[in-house]
Amino acid sequence: MATLLPVVATVAAAVGPVWSNAAATSNSASTAAGPIKIGMITSLSGPYTPLGTNDKLGAEQEVNAINAAGGIDGRKITLIVEDDKTDPTQAVVDYQTLVSDGVVGIVGPVFSSSALATEPYASRAKIPTIDTAAADNLATPARYYVYMTPPTTKIVAQQLLSYMKYKGLRTMAVARDTSAFPTAGWNNMRAMAPKYGVKFIYDGEFALTSTDFTTILTKVKASKAQGLMVWGSGPAEVTLTQQFRAMGLKIPLLFSHAEASYLFTKPVGSAGNGVIIASSIGGIGPYLPGNYPGRSIITSFADTFKKNNHYYPPEFAFDAGGAVAMFAKAIRERGATPAGIAKALSTMTITTGDGTYHFSATNHSGLTAAQVAITRDVRGTLVPTKFTRAAIRRAGGHS
Repeated sequence: MATLLPVVATVAAAVGPVWSNAAATSNSASTAAGPIKIGMITSLSGPYTPLGTNDKLGAEQEVNAINAAGGIDGRKITLIVEDDKTDPTQAVVDYQTLVSDGVVGIVGPVFSSSALATEPYASRAKIPTIDTAAADNLATPARYYVYMTPPTTKIVAQQLLSYMKYKGLRTMAVARDTSAFPTAGWNNMRAMAPKYGVKFIYDGEFALTSTDFTTILTKVKASKAQGLMVWGSGPAEVTLTQQFRAMGLKIPLLFSHAEASYLFTKPVGSAGNGVIIASSIGGIGPYLPGNYPGRSIITSFADTFKKNNHYYPPEFAFDAGGAVAMFAKAIRERGATPAGIAKALSTMTITTGDGTYHFSATNHSGLTAAQVAITRDVRGTLVPTKFTRAAIRRAGGHS
């Protein structure tokens, strides 16, 4: 069942930055044309519920900001939200529903398997779609109507391998679930590992809904690996971490950016202390130097989100809020039609909470590995590692 975000901002506290950095204008003729419909597919039930819920919160916050500033040429945005239930089949139904509703663009899905299932429909319907899922094969090769906001699994794998090399972790184990996102991440990491002098000596698979990791962790311990890399997202990784600690494993435990939020650090509790987690640059916003490009944008969005929801925005909120901002900028530049939006996206440069994107005809993911941070969970807070602090200094900032 779709939910509609009202076209009028709710309260002043809900207003955050309009990342497109373009002034809204009032136009009575445009207002008469009615609201601009943007669709959203996310997971409000099923294993990805925590991710999808925060996707929705981030998108709503940006819509509220745009509407409170007068909309786009006097037209307010209506956000129509569909729940894919963490199910690719349902996501396809949702996509077709949104197209029938007359949306000019679609945000999501957040579940990579759902995003891959809906991708062919974007090309058929000619509806610009900005996925909030991270599997790099969503945007590689580039497809005219499909873009993505999270750092891709490829650049995250690259940055994590750089960190392993930096720390002297030469022999590693991996544990991963078999859905699209971790599969893409593992395939990237496995292919690039030799370049970084890293060898994976154990590979353990688990289901998205797994609750017992004893067998995998026992084999990791027996392998004598110097560290364990985990690719997955959802509650399973919390349980894995707690069981990792309970079994007395002392080797470094590393995660992708899917765990870069309170959605992991809060439920995992003290078991997460010291865990290494990749993150978009927004995840370490409070630690960025004042001259870091986009810091004020990150801080503004985060402050509003914290005021509304009482916690720092997770990766997923930044992803979806940024997607709405991209649509808004595209509409301002070329009008509220799918064709105009697609044209604008194909050459867009924009800074959001995830970093600065440079889209082109051949690049629909927009970010680079330099915009991926490697963090450490310090009593529930993501703190940049020395590895990332040094990278920021090399880029000209001071951490």
